[in-house]
Amino acid sequence: MDFNKLNYLMAIAELQSFSKAAKRCFVSQPALTRCVKSIEDELGLKLFDRSCSPIKLTYAGERYITAMQEILELKAKLDQEMEEIAARRRDRLILGIPATRSVTWIPRILPAFNLVCPGVDIQLIEGNSHTLEQLLSKGAIDFYVMGTDPILTKGLKLTPVFREEMMLVISRQARALRSLRLPPNRPGSVQYLPPQLLEEIPFYSATPSQGTYYLARQVFDRYDIQPVTSMEVINTSVAYQMAPQSGGFAFAPITVAYEEEFSTEPIFCSIADEMVFRTAGILSREGMEMNETARLFLEIAVRAIGEYARNNIRKVQVCHDIDFSGHRTEH
Repeated sequence: MDFNKLNYLMAIAELQSFSKAAKRCFVSQPALTRCVKSIEDELGLKLFDRSCSPIKLTYAGERYITAMQEILELKAKLDQEMEEIAARRRDRLILGIPATRSVTWIPRILPAFNLVCPGVDIQLIEGNSHTLEQLLSKGAIDFYVMGTDPILTKGLKLTPVFREEMMLVISRQARALRSLRLPPNRPGSVQYLPPQLLEEIPFYSATPSQGTYYLARQVFDRYDIQPVTSMEVINTSVAYQMAPQSGGFAFAPITVAYEEEFSTEPIFCSIADEMVFRTAGILSREGMEMNETARLFLEIAVRAIGEYARNNIRKVQVCHDIDFSGHRTEH
């Protein structure tokens, strides 16, 4: 659409004169006349009644000019939006994040980002690992926040942020622990538990759509143990909340010890002196062409998460305060 021609028509309608409109638009009167005639010929209608002085719009001209005014207003609004987007005053990002991580990480990322890009509309989609990977692969979300190495989806790239230590959340009422004296949980520490003891405690597992599912299997393979799965749940927080109440165990990030409350207090454990960990970060599509807003978000998110992890998530010490010398397995 030639918006110059629309402006010509608007000037003629306002000034009711071809000559005055030509001067305002900095074109010759013959050129302006030819422009109007070409529009009228294309429409098959007269827009101006030239038989009277001053000239006036025909009924068709009135309807046409009214519609063109609306189009010009829409164009002005669109131009402003495009300028704001180019200047990062306005944009949109769609972020995917597991429900179990939203409370911990979103408040640590978005305030810092909003200071730099206050006009960006942030939309959050919660889901399990596999669902978010699929949405990211299809371009339905821009980033998968606080993910780990892709599970089942190709074409995704992890920007590492920090090593996330994982602990075992174990019921103090587990049958295998009844003969043991269990100490209270202490900040920054977990208790050592022999790997084979897990075979006597029901396991509350994530489903295969969750990254925690695969981490657990890797740990079990490493220590050659086969715990009995009591239940698989799609929400990992449900698993580690159910385990203490049901005499079982589940895997959870160490941040759970600081961020969440348990109605039935578990004991936090490790089956090695070195904590099990996974690399957490931001997932994006390989080869993704990021605009300035996306690049800024990735940069700010990595910095904000890293700073919070360094300053608030202490390194965990594995303690040996439980005496297993007299414990006998039920095998």
